[in-house]
Amino acid sequence: MRKKLNEFANFDRAIHAVVLLGFFFAVMFSIFSCEDITIGKSKKEISEELSKTLFEVDSILMSIQYQLDTTNVDGTYYLNMQRINK
Repeated sequence: MRKKLNEFANFDRAIHAVVLLGFFFAVMFSIFSCEDITIGKSKKEISEELSKTLFEVDSILMSIQYQLDTTNVDGTYYLNMQRINK
């Protein structure tokens, strides 16, 4: 009978350790969930970079369109000739 009581006493310590460990993880989870953690760029930085890139691409496309308009060359003909030359 005494041996069984000792086993329960050891099991009781294990339960206390598990409960304390769970409490520790719950506190750490609540601390990290309230903190604003960002990895990489913020949405504002991504938006600024995207708009800058879109402006550059639009400028390049407008430049190409202007050059094609001034030379009176159809874009498909020019592209087909480039494919043949390569």
